[in-house]
Amino acid sequence: MDSSVVFNIVTTAIAVVAVVTSVVFSARQTRTAKHANHISVMVDLLAEFRSVEFHGHHDYVTLRLGAENDPAAGVRGLPDEARTSFYSVVYYYQSFANLAVFGLLDETLLVTVLRTRILSVWEAIRPFVARERELRGPGGGNYLSSFEELARLAAQLPPDHVRERIAEIRRRRERGLP
Repeated sequence: MDSSVVFNIVTTAIAVVAVVTSVVFSARQTRTAKHANHISVMVDLLAEFRSVEFHGHHDYVTLRLGAENDPAAGVRGLPDEARTSFYSVVYYYQSFANLAVFGLLDETLLVTVLRTRILSVWEAIRPFVARERELRGPGGGNYLSSFEELARLAAQLPPDHVRERIAEIRRRRERGLP
């Protein structure tokens, strides 16, 4: 075989390896950037979660809303205290849900972190949302539909999903995997 042919084969092989390496690193960088976006959004939204006021509203919605108010008037018929708590809590989760629906936030991450709270809030507000949809008439069926979908996804995860993820991460680290 002529040395120029061998040289051409070697340089072509090096070029192919360089292209494949570039593609792999580019894909990893894109994935890393996407995860970085998820982290920053989660941190921003979870800042509200740390406030005492939010937890007061959350407790009102999950523990008192249905006991103290009739869903017959929908959300719009709630008294001021109830409506304030409803909007503070429900639209907080609706923000997460909208970001997940449009692919700006990993819904599995979100549902894993907030599963129990999402389910308890949805259970508490469901009758009020159903009535509000009726009161809004045609097109009202979309009211809080992103949050409803988020609750559906949360319900599909097993209750011990977080523990399973932690165990999976430990196993990967023990094997030296990322």
